[in-house]
Amino acid sequence: MSLISVAEAAKMLDVSRATAYRMASDHRIPTVRMLKRGVRVHREQLQQMIDAEAAGSIRGAGGVSEETICLIKERTPRTGGSSSNKQMENELDALLALPTSRRQRQ
Repeated sequence: MSLISVAEAAKMLDVSRATAYRMASDHRIPTVRMLKRGVRVHREQLQQMIDAEAAGSIRGAGGVSEETICLIKERTPRTGGSSSNKQMENELDALLALPTSRRQRQ
């Protein structure tokens, strides 16, 4: 078990010293009261807390999950291939009712 100062914990958390002291007083980070040294933070427990929060935020944001199920084949209908540039231009022209390509002079 290693203990670090609140200032070092603030650097690990990328917050100000005042915020780190506030978090310590609110018991939001793992601390120990020392008689002559004031407050110290458990380095390993703080790192575990940071790792757990990071993993939770990734999962919550739709990132990596524990169990990945591929549903693409079930949801995506077959289209018969990709469209050519001319087909896409014609579809855009029809949708916008504006010419999007240059007409060739005859």
